[in-house]
Amino acid sequence: MKPLHRQFRTVQPYWISEEWLSGRMLFLSGSRQVGKTTLVKNTICKTEDAYFNWDNREVRKSHLADSSFFAKSKSKWICFDEIHKRPKWKDILKGIYDVYKDDFNFVITGSASLDTFKKSGDSLLGRYFHTHLFPLNLPDFKENDFVLPENPEKLIKMSSDLKDAKEMGGLLKFGGFPEPYFAASESFHKRWSLNHRDLILNEDLRDLTRVSEIDKIDSLLSMLTPSIGQTLSYRNLANDLETTHGSVRRWLNILTTLQLVFPVSPYSKKIRRAFKQEKKWYFVDWSQAGENRFENYVAASLMRAVTLWQDRFGEKMTLHFVRTHGGQEVDFLICKNGDPWLFIEAKEGEPDVSKALHKFTEEFEIPGIVVTAQADWYKKAGKYIYQISWAKFGQVLA
Repeated sequence: MKPLHRQFRTVQPYWISEEWLSGRMLFLSGSRQVGKTTLVKNTICKTEDAYFNWDNREVRKSHLADSSFFAKSKSKWICFDEIHKRPKWKDILKGIYDVYKDDFNFVITGSASLDTFKKSGDSLLGRYFHTHLFPLNLPDFKENDFVLPENPEKLIKMSSDLKDAKEMGGLLKFGGFPEPYFAASESFHKRWSLNHRDLILNEDLRDLTRVSEIDKIDSLLSMLTPSIGQTLSYRNLANDLETTHGSVRRWLNILTTLQLVFPVSPYSKKIRRAFKQEKKWYFVDWSQAGENRFENYVAASLMRAVTLWQDRFGEKMTLHFVRTHGGQEVDFLICKNGDPWLFIEAKEGEPDVSKALHKFTEEFEIPGIVVTAQADWYKKAGKYIYQISWAKFGQVLA
């Protein structure tokens, strides 16, 4: 399998299957430089007459001259990249799809606004399915079937006989974006990271907010690094940035839309004195997380898993954390259809089991695992509790 095509394994079994797509357009979104264009152009849209980037002026001119400009293509698949940046793009797609849905399969690729347009009404309802492309991770290097186990016990059991994945160290060090991961160079990683951040803040951000706010949003992004895995004081951040509480919240939402960070919300149902509003924040590129890199890596991996399970199987899978005002905390909780499904704690060193994990697994009668960055761990440590190396467990996720 070619390196830059490894992500295809996580989506290929369903995104081009008639059973999953059912004749609809495929919307494929993901972070900048995660590999969407490379993946599509090297798998399903291999010829020049199958791929159309709407940032290209010639493509836009061709559409203005003839709305059926792509119809001479001999490819079964047609890719429209960045079309979501054009005015009335949904109407354009609606017209094209309604006329040509029996002749072509359409894949629509993009990042920030493609992933959020549904919030403002959707004239394309019933004409597409949406899935996501995430940074590389352990499942992309394995041949495991992409499945959602019936229960978390089966998921845990799947990891019991696996050898530790050798790719773990590189992913933790360089992140999962294809270029820096495969370059495996600290110098390249640093230069790529600066370029990636500048590209998003100086180009994508202009579509979402006033240019005058870029410096403060960049500063906010830098201030998140020491707070990864913690709830934030919006008031303190606002004071440091000389802005308002509301602006900080809005900027965090913008950074989420830009797919630079993501929040994990607290779970409070049936938990006494639980946190209910404060969120924890993590980087999509966990290599930017500093001292809390391993926890951030686990968070990003779990967010990817619940999202792809929902994309693929239609199950409502969500990621949370649990924290009480009495100081009891578990790093992560996966819920299925709103109900607790699996507790996870991340420990870079020895996978010690906390009192909180014992308490909550007993109360909800569901498994809890302590995942560690250390090698060769797989041990049952209680009625519901397991200690497992992430290099094992991470392989069986989506």
